[in-house]
Amino acid sequence: MRDSIFEVGGRYKNRLGWYEVLAITGNLLKVRYESNGREDDLEIELQKRIIRNMAFEEEKITPYADHSLNESYFRSLGFVCHSGFIEAIIPLKSKAGFDKTFLRIKGRQPRSNEPGYYVHNDPVVNKWGVEMRLTFSMPRKSQIDFGISYVLVKSTDPTKLRINSNELCYRLLESGFNLGEIHDVEKIKSNLPDLYKASFEEGLLLN
Repeated sequence: MRDSIFEVGGRYKNRLGWYEVLAITGNLLKVRYESNGREDDLEIELQKRIIRNMAFEEEKITPYADHSLNESYFRSLGFVCHSGFIEAIIPLKSKAGFDKTFLRIKGRQPRSNEPGYYVHNDPVVNKWGVEMRLTFSMPRKSQIDFGISYVLVKSTDPTKLRINSNELCYRLLESGFNLGEIHDVEKIKSNLPDLYKASFEEGLLLN
């Protein structure tokens, strides 16, 4: 029985981009990709799984159930693209574990001179493990919102704010941010849900 998720003329998205369904024959979709006009035959069950997986991935990176709050979150992401500094303070005993996680996220090992990558052998700090934080300029025209789990505190620089959170910093790295302050805006944008890309772009213009 044909699954009603797909309709001829409907618009859907997989990991190659948006496509239009031209025809449905048995367990195959005849589709045309919007980006280049290429036509292809796709297996229905596989496309259903891809759509479910992509929806789950997008849900994981939206901190709220409320649409307007999520807009505020993605606007904040856009803002810190230009002013955010991500750093990891790493005890020597935790270096191998951090480097392995960094390799999984970024596809390469961190460089010894990587901005924001601080390896130390201080026995006092050593007991706390890896500590990561995001520091950014204090916005003048908007409120920063990364979700209720994160507390904004004042930085040693009175013009900046800071969030001390390994979980948030890892999430940002997975979204395309880098350690340090130089971030690939287009790469980050490409990893965001389409629904919130406009909010992200608004954040890029905030100060």
